[in-house]
This record gives sequence, structure tokens and C-alpha cells, in this order.
Amino acid sequence: MTIDVKTLAYVNFYAAIGTLEKYVEYDESAKALAAQQDIVVRFNVKGGPDGVVVFKDGKVKVLPYDGERKVDINLYCSSCDQFNKVVAGTAMPIPTKGLFKTLAFMGKPESPFNVLTGKMAEIMRKKEFASQEEKDLSTKLAFYAMVAGIAEVGNHDPIARYAMKRILDGEISLGIKDECYATLVKSGGSDDKEARLTCKRRKADNGRAFMTFADLETAKGLIDGVLDSMACISSGKLDTRGHMLMLDNLNKILNIVPKYLA
Repeated sequence: MTIDVKTLAYVNFYAAIGTLEKYVEYDESAKALAAQQDIVVRFNVKGGPDGVVVFKDGKVKVLPYDGERKVDINLYCSSCDQFNKVVAGTAMPIPTKGLFKTLAFMGKPESPFNVLTGKMAEIMRKKEFASQEEKDLSTKLAFYAMVAGIAEVGNHDPIARYAMKRILDGEISLGIKDECYATLVKSGGSDDKEARLTCKRRKADNGRAFMTFADLETAKGLIDGVLDSMACISSGKLDTRGHMLMLDNLNKILNIVPKYLA
């Protein structure tokens, strides 16, 4: 399957880098390192995402740039392809503001941003774990990256967008029972320009459709492709309810997500 470079850029920013929000919440060492930072970094990608990564009070927020927020570092990428190479570690963005802050914050492998993103990626990609706690953390981070990935793939991938526009407006709740929850909000109806999915890393307020994993093991198996979703539904390990047509179109997008989060 062909990877669309623009879609990948949005996934890299909002799903990959965006999962820092949860990583610093769950991991004490990550939280401690984040607490030492008080900085706003803008990634301005021509033809792609234009967003900020905000470090404040030990928390991280990844948000679209609103044109008004004061930033300490402004990083420009001339194309989505360049930004994807930046995320892969094979290219550098152009600092148009805060050169010396850029060098300190992300200029070396031991710089705070690189340590946080590197350790998070390592945990998410692991196949063997030192403890159950580490495996559970990997599963939770992969879950949040997956949900954010659904939103960005649905919004930008040329094929997935057809399914996204067919999802009825409203909230879709996704979760791992008693562990973590996220919400996909569909808005804009089927309008080609207005239709979009938004990911919120919290429980749904008014869900119209629900997809809930019974436990972390089930979530891990399905995310890794080891378990079959229909078999999990039959055994009660995956609970789907509410507006099933919303979930049907959501699954069509979900089937495309792994090629962007590989």
C-alpha cells in the first residue's frame, strides 16, 4: 500500500509526537525531565502540519498553531517529506527563531526532546519487556497513538477520507476497560472540505458508538495484529456497541493506520 507523505507528516506530528502528552503522564522519569522544561516549540511544515509542542509544569500539549501563541523555537520544514525525515532522524529542520534554544533542547542525542521522544519510541516498539509494568505502558502508549492516528489518517489519506466522511457526526469512544480511554469526534457531516475527525485523549462525554478492549492483553494483541478482531468480539474480549455503521467506517480507517505507524 502506498504511503501518502502528507498524511504521514500529520500522523508523525499529532499521533507520534502527540503521544508525549501521555508518556510524561504515565512515566515518572519522563515526567521529571519534562518538568525541567518550560518551552513552546513550533513545527511549521509547508503543505503539512503547523503545530506547537508545549512543555509546562511537567506536562506536554501538542496543539495546532493558532497564529497568536508566543513560541520560543520556530522550526521550518520546506515539505512534508523533509519533516518525515526529521522525525526519522535523517534530516534537520531550519530554526527561524531560537537557534541556541534549539541546539540546547533538541540539537544533540542527549538533548531533552530527543531523550523523551527516543525513549517513548523505544518503549512502544519493544517486543520483549523487562516487566509487566513496562509492557502495560507500551500498550497504553500504542493505544493513544493508534486513536490519534485514526483521526489523522481519516482526515488526510485519500482512501481513508471516503470512509471518514461517511461517519455520522458525534463522539466515538475507544478504550481499554478500567485503564485508558480516548474519544474521536466527527464533525462537518459529509462535506468534502468541512468533514474531519478530532482526537481527544479522554473519555467520551456523549458517545454514539463504543469500542472497548476487555483488558491490556487484548488491546496489545489486536494492535500488534496477533489477535483477530472478529474472534475477540465473539469471545467478549472486544465490546462494540452503539451506532454500528459509525464503527464499520471507523474500522475501514483503522485497517489503513498500521502502515503509517509502522
